[in-house]
Amino acid sequence: MSGSPNPTPSTPVRLTAGLAFKRRYRPYFTKRQLSTLNSLKRSVHGPSSKEPSARIASCKFIQQLCRKVGFPESTMSTAQALYHRFYLFYSIREYPPQEVSIACTFVASKIEETSKSLKDILVAVHSVRYPTSVELDPEQVSEERRRRIIGYEKLLMETICFDFQQPHPYEYVVKFVKWIQQARQDLDGKQLARKAYHLAVESYQTALCVEYPAHTIAAGCILLASKILKLQDVSFAGLEDDHPWDQFFCSRMEDIDDICLQVLDLIISAYPEHERENYTAIKIDIHKQAEKRGNDPNMDPITSEELTSRTIDWEFDRSPNPLEVVNTNQHSVSYEFSLISS
Repeated sequence: MSGSPNPTPSTPVRLTAGLAFKRRYRPYFTKRQLSTLNSLKRSVHGPSSKEPSARIASCKFIQQLCRKVGFPESTMSTAQALYHRFYLFYSIREYPPQEVSIACTFVASKIEETSKSLKDILVAVHSVRYPTSVELDPEQVSEERRRRIIGYEKLLMETICFDFQQPHPYEYVVKFVKWIQQARQDLDGKQLARKAYHLAVESYQTALCVEYPAHTIAAGCILLASKILKLQDVSFAGLEDDHPWDQFFCSRMEDIDDICLQVLDLIISAYPEHERENYTAIKIDIHKQAEKRGNDPNMDPITSEELTSRTIDWEFDRSPNPLEVVNTNQHSVSYEFSLISS
């Protein structure tokens, strides 16, 4: 990775004597682990204030690209999840977000069995970037660019340890709402499911997919959708705040609240300041409910610290740092796979 300012990603062409690493796919990361990864990246490339805005812009680009090609929602969400996972370990200073976004879309189309040729995707990229221009002829696609995207594809697959499982929260939304509706005949299940589904799709503009399992994200989206719908229509029979939703959704209430708050921050950032008041009121209400509920009695101090968001107050002062070493080709790598029976 280090060396040239715009390195071309590559896979190891030979095994060298010395270091050997075993990489295991980790589906979710705690807040402390995410902070540590960010700190390791900063020690190599320096702080980058552009990553949050680049992430949102890239996720919107992936949405536009997938809709232009005609990919289903699952392919779009998988591409966005791959993007978030890639930049846990790599920096936008080394790997351009738009090129990586194209590679993520290409890989996602294969994972979700909606495969298109890379040339077709690059033609759609041209249409998204230059909507008023003439459609690009597939034969005019640069061979050099095609090879570069394939290089990113290889690096991306190494990053995810060749694990292609990607459950989506909106697949749980419909099931959960149906279960809730069995006990709540007065609930407008279709309206709630529609709103929660939309929030679950939009949640991929955040890094929630690498922090929480799909069913927990679905739970947060359902409860947030209920609060938003009650705010928009006082006649809407929403979900009770004091119900033991943690038991119903098999998720910690602290995690569900965090998901609601992160999605709310995403929504608030998209609105002008004079329209944010109602959503800010929902955030305040979530915090009040959390204070009323109190701390999780089953949480031990060590786990609580691991799950708490914090700013790392140290920098790795040796070069290369552990993340930099693992991201080079100067060692052999073996991958461990987890077999999940269906």
